[in-house]
Amino acid sequence: MTLTCPNCQCRLQLDDKKAPSQPFTVRCPKCQREVKLQAPGATNDIIQSTTPHEVTGGFQLERQLAPRFKPNRETAPSTEEMSVSTDLGALSELLAEALRNAGGASGRIHRGKRNPRKTLVCAPQPIRDAAARLLAEHNHEVFVPENTAQALGTMREDRIDVLLLDANFDPVEQGTAFVMREIKLLRSAQRRRLFLVYLSSSMKTMDLHAAFLHDVNLVFNPSDLERLPEVLEISLRNYNELYRDFFNSLSVQPI
Repeated sequence: MTLTCPNCQCRLQLDDKKAPSQPFTVRCPKCQREVKLQAPGATNDIIQSTTPHEVTGGFQLERQLAPRFKPNRETAPSTEEMSVSTDLGALSELLAEALRNAGGASGRIHRGKRNPRKTLVCAPQPIRDAAARLLAEHNHEVFVPENTAQALGTMREDRIDVLLLDANFDPVEQGTAFVMREIKLLRSAQRRRLFLVYLSSSMKTMDLHAAFLHDVNLVFNPSDLERLPEVLEISLRNYNELYRDFFNSLSVQPI
């Protein structure tokens, strides 16, 4: 039996065998609203508000996942263009590695052959697709949730390296507040493995004081969107260096 919360429209799957025979109450796992459930077999299966009394056995939130961003390519590059692009990409990687190794710094961690960073872009259109396109072009595996449920589902399903959160993400469902709440529930080690970028048109890009006040790793003004990959790469490099010993102690790769 499927139940729907009237406050946030969250859908719950109920195992009839585990449900009490009388009406009972449960806290909605999405909006935390105390709701009343009808017993299986009742005519009304919609959750209704009631007094606090938490019961959670037998219920599971139907998890939604954000789709992976797939950039549209109007024309396929020629074989020659692909070869040149590959050569330039390899050269840039070698130059970047040489710069990181300059001075023979000891104990520094390196990503080696880096896997794409898993990046979740929680932002309204058109910022969402523009940011996703730029990051996908810079070795990010980008996920683009259309609503709060998809954002939370993806965060719980897989480890996200970078999370871009716009102040106006899914305002109807209070998406920004719910995503921030989910981050605050992370354990300390998990939180340090997540680089949080807060997008807001009222802040200056890379304002360290604003980032501290909002408890995020980086603040970014969407008007500077074309600079996003560059700013993010610089910020991540500094962040990884800051937590070098922490990552080494856990034997994990930097973000």
